[in-house]
Amino acid sequence: MLISFIIPAYNASATIRRCLDSIYALPIEESLFEVIAIDDCSTDNTVELVKEYARNHSNLVLLCQPENHRQGAARNRGIAVAKGEYIAFVDSDDESANGVIAAAQMAVEKDLDMVAMRCAVVDQEGNTDREVSLPYNRDKVFTGMELQTEYAFWGTAPWHYIFKQSFLDGVGYRFVEDVLYEDSDFVNVHLFYAKRMSYCDEIGYVVYYNSESTTHSLSYKHLCDYALLGTRMLNFYESLEDKTTQYAEGILEGGSYNIMKAFRKLPRLMSRSEVRAFYDRFDGYYNRKTLLKYRKPEYCWTRWTRFGLKHRNLVVFLLGFAAPVLKIHQK
Repeated sequence: MLISFIIPAYNASATIRRCLDSIYALPIEESLFEVIAIDDCSTDNTVELVKEYARNHSNLVLLCQPENHRQGAARNRGIAVAKGEYIAFVDSDDESANGVIAAAQMAVEKDLDMVAMRCAVVDQEGNTDREVSLPYNRDKVFTGMELQTEYAFWGTAPWHYIFKQSFLDGVGYRFVEDVLYEDSDFVNVHLFYAKRMSYCDEIGYVVYYNSESTTHSLSYKHLCDYALLGTRMLNFYESLEDKTTQYAEGILEGGSYNIMKAFRKLPRLMSRSEVRAFYDRFDGYYNRKTLLKYRKPEYCWTRWTRFGLKHRNLVVFLLGFAAPVLKIHQK
């Protein structure tokens, strides 16, 4: 089997038809691909809609998670059962496009670990807002580190690429579970290990911008999990033997920026209980004070970030005291 499409879904009834239709419209025989939809305890009729498609398509597999553990766990389960030589990750509110098949064919011909794909972004009015592309031709074979050195953090979402299944298994790094922002470290780790990559200049993925998606919301969970993504990036940086490369510098800068940005937005939570919940969640995953060694200003490490890492109780008190004033000011 050539390719497995892995689709995590949660309350996706409004978009799952469009997503599945885009895959089954691809120029490839159904015997050469499979679709693995993983429902993460939806409360709408997502499961019924997928079952409806499965009655007409024998290559569609529906898996239902016993508990909600977010996209990371759903994708991991999909990887575990996938039979395709290559894997494509598709969000339930987006679409696949013909370029993904061209990318898979390139991958087989050149024995590639990963293939980067041209992507289109559709705005809320349904218009193509922009395209995300690289100035590479199809003949170019490069490493993931070369890509990141030339175009730092060009694509940190997994749907920018297709991945060779045996390559994923060899690296052995999976999506973190039970958090938001579970994917950037996954992509960067695999780019580090990818020795053979190419770029498909056909559009292989269509992203639908959604202002109500989890990445555009604000709560203590969103801020904390964004900071935790930064900690995973810094952990990966510490694991690198050569920390002097431009790639390593990019990992350090990106991880530091994530943490700084999360703490910078703490005042926007507007309540003492939310700020306290942020710290409770963060402390459940990571020792904040171990991050204090990253204090270089060129990596966006501000005094407020260091203060927030050191003085939980003071931050909770100050922001709780200031919340009424800030609320009035923002109206």
